[in-house]
Amino acid sequence: MEKDEEQEEQHRNFFRLRYNEPEMPSFLWDGESFRVSEISEQGIRIEVKADTQIVDGEVIAGIIQFDDGGEIEIQGKPLRREEDELVIKLHHGVELKIMNKEQIRIRKKYSRD
Repeated sequence: MEKDEEQEEQHRNFFRLRYNEPEMPSFLWDGESFRVSEISEQGIRIEVKADTQIVDGEVIAGIIQFDDGGEIEIQGKPLRREEDELVIKLHHGVELKIMNKEQIRIRKKYSRD
């Protein structure tokens, strides 16, 4: 990633937690399970298959299941699709305390100390 792109990422309004592959939570939606690649206080990014149908303006409601067994219900609308990922703008965002808990869990798991 170029330095300018990295700085642009950091200037967003909300903290984002990007997951590496083995740590991705599950998102249960419409009878299917999707992997969550990123969460923020106002949105999530999920991996979708090419044939996943998305309707503009459709309310997407489901449950995020975290590795520690915690779950949260979310609702939002599709914001954009980027190749194999769908960005969803949430009506009520993920609480910062949940994001902090996830960040701490991941750091502990991969810490070299």
